[in-house]
Amino acid sequence: MTDSPNYQIKLRRTGGMGANANWHWEIHDADGKVIKTGSAVGPEHKAFATARIAKEKLEQSGR
Repeated sequence: MTDSPNYQIKLRRTGGMGANANWHWEIHDADGKVIKTGSAVGPEHKAFATARIAKEKLEQSGR
């Protein structure tokens, strides 16, 4: 059994509303260090899905 790192997604709205909302997301490791950042436009659930995909890719690569 491998020990996979624990990552946490933090999402915040930086402007706009509804379908035009701008979101900034960060993926943090267990120590709170920012591993990856990005942005997305649209509803919150779509921005979170974008960050989740990036998180899953990090977990697969074993970063």
